[in-house]
Amino acid sequence: MKHDLFILIRSIFSSAFFMRKGVPLFAAAVFFAAFQMPLSYAVAEEGVISLRGAKFEIGGELELEIIDSQANAVRNDPPEDPDQKNGAKKDSSNPNPRMSIDKIVITPRVHVGDNILFQADIQFSPDKTVKLDEAWVKFSELPFNGWVTLGQEDPFIQVSRKTESYPILGYAFWQDEDLGIFTGGNAGPLYWRFSATNGRRLADRRAGEDNVYYIPTDDDDNNENNANKQIGVGIGLSHDFKEGHKIDILPFWYAADLSDKDIAYLNTIAGYADTANKDQSRYGVNLDYTLGAFNFLGQYMAAEDGLMDRDGWYVQPSYKQKLGMNRLKSLEIVLRYEQYNVDLPNVPTDSRTWDRQAATVAVISEMVSGFKIKTEYYINTEDTGGADVDNNELLVQAEVKF
Repeated sequence: MKHDLFILIRSIFSSAFFMRKGVPLFAAAVFFAAFQMPLSYAVAEEGVISLRGAKFEIGGELELEIIDSQANAVRNDPPEDPDQKNGAKKDSSNPNPRMSIDKIVITPRVHVGDNILFQADIQFSPDKTVKLDEAWVKFSELPFNGWVTLGQEDPFIQVSRKTESYPILGYAFWQDEDLGIFTGGNAGPLYWRFSATNGRRLADRRAGEDNVYYIPTDDDDNNENNANKQIGVGIGLSHDFKEGHKIDILPFWYAADLSDKDIAYLNTIAGYADTANKDQSRYGVNLDYTLGAFNFLGQYMAAEDGLMDRDGWYVQPSYKQKLGMNRLKSLEIVLRYEQYNVDLPNVPTDSRTWDRQAATVAVISEMVSGFKIKTEYYINTEDTGGADVDNNELLVQAEVKF
């Protein structure tokens, strides 16, 4: 019965009707996810079984947002770089509150045996682009509780940020995925992480929800001819004092050589000296502490790109109160304060040289399992070398996951 149902669904999606009518891939995938739910009794709890005997699952995410930003003044755009594919677009700031679909993500997952997992994240954006956000295969249950992942996925220093917005360090260094080999394991409370990847190209990116006042970022450039290969190492300590009381500390270090395009990019930043220095590094430490309903996240990072040095840190306490109500399962209060510094003179006309501070206040309301409403306010301050800019932001987001 399981095989017959999977063949039926597969034949529907591959039919000439769908090809003639041009039904979008994401609509077919959402239909599949919805169709899978009433079939759960027929295919049993382990999910759909493929023709080759693998266990198939599918999930997804939808984010709807209302954004209100103060950034309605004259903007300071960095010079255009025609080679940039995924950096911040040179769009005008929108001073009006607006609603938008942030993204739709479809996540297929395939279990091949007990120790091999394939997963991908396919992201659909409002600008009608489709992006393969992640695609990897993981081999687990290796010696020393080890695992190896091959493919495109997040760097191991990325943390669960809770809020929709990233910390400034996230926008600058770990928002995007990388392509390569990732591995790790543990022996008791000690664990390790290692990655050998293509590396990511320096590019421009916004440092908030509104598309203004860019910073340099590690952008996901995953072409095989990328000259910026990167090695990453982390050795951490994870200790459970008792149930609900845990600490996790992860010092880390990354090293690579700047590519010619990276050097060309750096030379567009005001105050950067023209140099052939190719040294690139990132290092720092993550801290994650949990005590019951209280959680504390922190991160420090320093970075070297040629002659440009940057550093920053953030602290993020949060408290989650379970309510158990029919339409409100829990409320979580999240606070974050952060600083980001660039070792270059602050130039008013180039936001990539600005030092920044930000404070975030967020309330995350879990209505039912898989549905949250996030209300977040960002107080942004910049050392521009000139006049202040107004760019505080308010975000209200409905997040649905299945």
